[in-house]
Amino acid sequence: MLRTRPRPVHGRARLILGAALALLALASVVATHQASGASSQPNVLFILTDDMTSSELAGMPNVQSLLASQGTTFNRFYISFPLCCPSRATMLSGQYMHNHGVHGNNPPNGGWSVFRPHESNDLADWMQNAGYYTVHIGKYLNFYASANPELPVPPAWDQWYGKVSEDALYYDYTMIEKTSPTATPHITFYGDRPDDYQTDVFSHRALDFIDNSTSAQRPFLLDLWFNSPHGPFDPAPRDLYKLAGTPLPRLPAFNEKDMSDKPKWLQRETKFPLSKLQIKTIANERLRQQEQLISVDQSVGQIVQTLKDKGILDNTYIIFTSDNGIFRGEHRIASGKYLPYDPASRVPFVIRGPGIPAGATSNELVWNGDIPQTIMQIATGSENPSADGRSLLPYAEDPTKLSTRPILLEGDTGPGSADEAQAASARARDARVSVEGKRGVKNLEQEPDAIKSAASVNSAPAYRSIRTDRYEYTIYSNGQSELYDMKRDPAQLNSVVKNPRYRLVKKWLYSQLIPLSSCVAAQCRVEIGPDPAPLSKKALNKKHKKHH
Repeated sequence: MLRTRPRPVHGRARLILGAALALLALASVVATHQASGASSQPNVLFILTDDMTSSELAGMPNVQSLLASQGTTFNRFYISFPLCCPSRATMLSGQYMHNHGVHGNNPPNGGWSVFRPHESNDLADWMQNAGYYTVHIGKYLNFYASANPELPVPPAWDQWYGKVSEDALYYDYTMIEKTSPTATPHITFYGDRPDDYQTDVFSHRALDFIDNSTSAQRPFLLDLWFNSPHGPFDPAPRDLYKLAGTPLPRLPAFNEKDMSDKPKWLQRETKFPLSKLQIKTIANERLRQQEQLISVDQSVGQIVQTLKDKGILDNTYIIFTSDNGIFRGEHRIASGKYLPYDPASRVPFVIRGPGIPAGATSNELVWNGDIPQTIMQIATGSENPSADGRSLLPYAEDPTKLSTRPILLEGDTGPGSADEAQAASARARDARVSVEGKRGVKNLEQEPDAIKSAASVNSAPAYRSIRTDRYEYTIYSNGQSELYDMKRDPAQLNSVVKNPRYRLVKKWLYSQLIPLSSCVAAQCRVEIGPDPAPLSKKALNKKHKKHH
């Protein structure tokens, strides 16, 4: 047999051959990847708690070590309307309340029924159109499917395990379940046994899905939305009283001594400091809340391990946050949320995933309307132009990146009567920032199953508020207002709304709040430039002398 000696390959021929071999190798990898059911598009896991405060993150070691230490933590993440249903509607639509129209938790102006028309054009629908397999597990929107015999499943979810609201929370509850895209929805009742504990049930559903996720042959969006640590404060049986006697850190502005800087409506509501009984009740409830989060933290640990075992952890983004915070005695407010103060409106937010540096922190001002835009950029590389938020992925990937986009905080429970509108129009000019004739609340909690043993504030007016890099300026529908210099007063103990040094600051903030309070889409993402500084005492005295 005649053997021919291979000819040496030189110059351009070598480059061509190398490129050809590289393409063949790449094609082989892609073919193997597709055959295994994996996807080059990253998966997204969105973990949401309910009524969790920023301080409670310290008691969750798995979230700290597996998410925060492996990703970016946003120190200034805000909920635009700190109440469960409006917040979750924003997380699904990327819109402010004044655009998605869910004014509170309760019908007729709030709750699931108001958001239902949006279900054909929300995050799940966008992700399905992007080729994602969509799964929802846990709490959805308040009054979801209550007294509704048709077992409604929002149309863009391939699998659905939605807790029916407003029945019981952690035991004796029901869920509407759809186990595949073609399955018929059915209702399942969970009783009062230890293995019926709601957080564990939700967690096991998520683990089962992840364990079988490669069979879908599509990237997935998995929403795992817990009720914990929402009241009633029922930890898993194994965790009950585990923290008994453990001292929790004292909260800033707890049982505030001097309320004279606050709006008159809040001074009336908090005329007296919290009683010893209220303080004791709050302390006990805080311990139970932290114990509730132990099972959530355990779930995070199990989920990360399962993703790792399946070989998909490095191709999965994990988002962890809460739908709002809750007052635990700050500003003498014993319980509830709704108001724009930080204990209710600022919550923890952590994201880990491909390209996000480990153990980083960002001071960019972000809000819950940014979540769907972030997930869309992860999935498709682009954002939805109709949403009010923007992707925070660039700020997670580069934590030093900052902008001057403000955030709107807003709260009302729907349109008021003509008499209310007429009365509002007769008040101070400040009341005319899209708050005229809007209803406030008579219950800061707005949920029937919440523990009210420590309640101290029963009602609050509607409001609009602007949060900038340095300031938070709020206007209430009764014409009262407040202004905080968050750089000097992060606990919001001293409103400077009447301080003459901040007169020009207030005027500037008001001019920015007017368009923001009714913004739509791109209008909500406009940067406004750096905050003006207050006048120095020297400049104020000089101006005062010149005036006189």
